[in-house]
Amino acid sequence: MPQLKPSATNCMDKRAASRALGRKLKAHNSHFGRYVIFGFVATVINIIVFLVFRRWLRDSVFIANTLAFILSNLASFYFNNKAVFTTNIDDDRKLWKKLIVFFTYRIISLVPDTLIMMVGVSWWHLNPLAVKICDQLLVGIFNYLTTKAVFQKHQHRILRRLRHRQKQTRHRR
Repeated sequence: MPQLKPSATNCMDKRAASRALGRKLKAHNSHFGRYVIFGFVATVINIIVFLVFRRWLRDSVFIANTLAFILSNLASFYFNNKAVFTTNIDDDRKLWKKLIVFFTYRIISLVPDTLIMMVGVSWWHLNPLAVKICDQLLVGIFNYLTTKAVFQKHQHRILRRLRHRQKQTRHRR
């Protein structure tokens, strides 16, 4: 096998590292498409549960919205854990930890969710379905960012290490 010059070896290492980083970034962003699909399903669950409980509880926006929040977020956690962010294989202890962190972030999003619904439906008397759809779009953006943080913590560490190694390699030249 022919001996390569150190500069050629360095160049090949950089290309390999760049390709590895590219694969990581592609995998990192492929979650977005799956999140949108399963996020849509969770949103539909939220809207249906809200409308059913609002009618059943005779216009109690707060209770109907809270019940819709709980049920749709349980479904969302399941979808995210099983179908969206599947690269992390965890034991049950880590799963419970993820569930707690997931719901902690989601409870933060319950505040604007409830405020939007209360103002739109109870105070401004807008169509509950239209308000709920707008509400889910706005809250969905926050939820994507926080969900990604919960499920991809490990992948972020890997990407940081790869970038750090690339910088170290550049500085050694």
